[in-house]
Amino acid sequence: MEENENLVEETTENVEEQTTEEIAQEPTEEVVEESTEETVVPAETFTREQVDEMIAKKLARKEAKIRKEYKNKYGKLENVVNAGLGTSSTEEAVTKLTEYYTNKGITIPEMSYEDDDDIETLGTADADKIISLGYEDIVDEVERLNDLGIDKMSKREKVEFVKLATERKRIEDLKELSAIGVSADLLDNKDFTEFTKKLNPNLSLKEQYEMYLGTQPKKEINKMGSMKNTPMENNIKEYYTPEEAKRLTDADYKKHPELYEIIEKSMQKWK
Repeated sequence: MEENENLVEETTENVEEQTTEEIAQEPTEEVVEESTEETVVPAETFTREQVDEMIAKKLARKEAKIRKEYKNKYGKLENVVNAGLGTSSTEEAVTKLTEYYTNKGITIPEMSYEDDDDIETLGTADADKIISLGYEDIVDEVERLNDLGIDKMSKREKVEFVKLATERKRIEDLKELSAIGVSADLLDNKDFTEFTKKLNPNLSLKEQYEMYLGTQPKKEINKMGSMKNTPMENNIKEYYTPEEAKRLTDADYKKHPELYEIIEKSMQKWK
């Protein structure tokens, strides 16, 4: 009996030792190797609708913040005003006071929760929307705002108007240059832009360009024989600078009577 008990104890100990060793040999946690490669996050782009929504949310948060600060600061005053005027809400009190002071001839200025940065952002966004629609829509909006008048435009509309008017002029300048076969690079030419600052701003870009060409140095051509004594060549220009007009002789006018009209038109462009 005693031998059987010893045999059971030895068998139990062997099983426990074996089980413990097996557990120790089994991995308790899977080792994951970290990747050394950097994860490239694609740049996030937004549609016009998403941009408008973000701007609207930003303004809503700012307005809510302003209202909360206003309530904390002037809440008690509103209660006193309502009690004194016999009104039940701020809107009713404002209406009653506005009518009272308006009858007294006092103008109540309008308030806005938008700051200058918001106005600039919204006005620019409005202009970008119109620009994306094309030239005809740009013209229609510029004309609408122009008919409204600068005095009646809101600050936001003024920002929109300036950007649209600038874009309209740029497009029309490019069309005008294309019509006379001139590259759009002319608008970036420093000499040309400095020259146009001295001219009448009501002149067309074509007229400004022709006057600019008249001031550029021309290659001197050696004339042969009797050509050297000719007062003027037969090719008549459409525009003459004051210096060129002074060099014309009576013989030139006699030979080319049309010069009188050309010089008269040129004089209208002299500043």
